[in-house]
Amino acid sequence: MRKTVFGIFIAVFFSINSFGAYSSIKMQNGLRVYVEENHSLPIVNVTVLYKVGCVDEYNSITGISHMLEHMNFRGSKHFQDGYIDKLTSKYGGLDNAQTSFDYTVYFVTIAKDAWKKALSFYADNMNNLELNEDKFLKERSVVYQERLWRIDNSADGFLYFSLHNLAYTASPYKWTPIGYAYDIQHYDIDEVKNYYKKFYKPNNAVVVISGDVSKKEAFEFAKKLFKDKEKKVITRHITKEPKQTGRKVMYIKKPSPFKKIAIAFKIPKEGSKDTPVLDLISYILFSGKSALAEKDLVRDKNIFVSIDGGNEGRIYDYGLYEIFGNLKKGVDFNTARKAVLNELDKIKTGRFDSELLDIAKAKCVSDYLFEKESLGKKNKEFAFYAAFGLKDYYKHYLDYIKNVTKEDIVKAALKYFVEENESDCFLIPQKGKFAYSSYRGDLR
Repeated sequence: MRKTVFGIFIAVFFSINSFGAYSSIKMQNGLRVYVEENHSLPIVNVTVLYKVGCVDEYNSITGISHMLEHMNFRGSKHFQDGYIDKLTSKYGGLDNAQTSFDYTVYFVTIAKDAWKKALSFYADNMNNLELNEDKFLKERSVVYQERLWRIDNSADGFLYFSLHNLAYTASPYKWTPIGYAYDIQHYDIDEVKNYYKKFYKPNNAVVVISGDVSKKEAFEFAKKLFKDKEKKVITRHITKEPKQTGRKVMYIKKPSPFKKIAIAFKIPKEGSKDTPVLDLISYILFSGKSALAEKDLVRDKNIFVSIDGGNEGRIYDYGLYEIFGNLKKGVDFNTARKAVLNELDKIKTGRFDSELLDIAKAKCVSDYLFEKESLGKKNKEFAFYAAFGLKDYYKHYLDYIKNVTKEDIVKAALKYFVEENESDCFLIPQKGKFAYSSYRGDLR
């Protein structure tokens, strides 16, 4: 009976066009603008994404993409410090930004009467940031405190950061978007200005406007605002990660209520044919009480207090399939690791009920579609795939999920979940104050 229910659920949702009706133009300076009319509510979302993140950094300026994101709220030629926050307070709405491994994105959802003001603000930030040194020094202190809060004083954050330092030898993905504490303390304003001038260019960005707007009006207004922005050839020299040839192990110490374990396996770039398969493996293992690892390791065997995981794809190099767990008191690291590997072996040998794959598909589809109930989340996701040439992958994602077989699951697990591709980070709890942090890569 449950199989029938899930089968109907999947069939219904696969019939929905979740891609959206985005129209686009490409301006002479290389900027791509996407507009979607959606008149269901009198609100508009404006999203601006730049293809710049920690992958573009190097030692001595690690985390500078995030530093520059903060400065985008501190004033430009035509807009005062804090303008966008005041605008959303006045008209109602939400604004925010995010720095990730491959991109930095700014977004606001606001009453339709104010969307032009918001877009004007983002347009001015593209080439007219003030970058005042006094404000920069104050904001640098804020960013450093954020590093302390998210990483140095957080067991979870420090574990995540350490796992990347271990898994990557050469790639700039190793320091994550927060960067190293020493670098944050020693940025200077000229480094930020040079970084801004290199990457904040129209040919390195996409603009997405969605909501209660006229398509024609939105395109015309965007052309007016961005036509004077000068494009620039951007050359990237990104150090490639060498092929891993053996298991890596690290032990770290932090104040924590639990022993913690983090396991990572290298996986292909975002948008590969195996990405949807790895997504479904995550649902099979970790999503809900019926998931394999959740049921076996938390509820039945009491090895973990909690466990979760999933794949983090990257654009320019290997991503990571990551597993994080809090160990039950009295359980040693070796026992915990073997228990996790045993769950992965079930995937690799096909020793799981096919119904779990049906459930995984249903959950994956519902999450994918419910995510699009929010203009902001939908546009941010679309902006990412549009910016990096993955629109077709995004458009057909549900078809890929629908067509994944049990054999595909087994094949991918055998390919990636191997010891020579494994990195293990074990956190030994220490006495002292500990803080909780949900930091897993993206920042604001």
